[in-house]
Amino acid sequence: MIDQQLLEQYTELMGSQGVCEMYETFADNIGGYLNHLQWLVKERKEQEFRQQSHKVKGACRSIGLPELAKQMERFEKAEWQWQQVDEELAQWQKQLPLHQKELERWLQNQ
Repeated sequence: MIDQQLLEQYTELMGSQGVCEMYETFADNIGGYLNHLQWLVKERKEQEFRQQSHKVKGACRSIGLPELAKQMERFEKAEWQWQQVDEELAQWQKQLPLHQKELERWLQNQ
């Protein structure tokens, strides 16, 4: 669920506190990113949705959440229908807290 190897590399470079600060930045911003994605879906703005998906993908990858990033990459690059996006984005939103909790557990154990 989390990329421990990446997180360990970050810890070596920045220390535990630095990784915690990275995660705090992610946690502070992901809600706004998600709200913007949802608005773009509602407005059916495909190009902007793909661009925002790219941004969220990068945020997820950079903090060690590869499964969440993979779904965003699909939104960014694959062919899809809006109905699929509605359902899959809702599922992604439900999965986000689970992934965050796993990452928070890892950070607490460092």
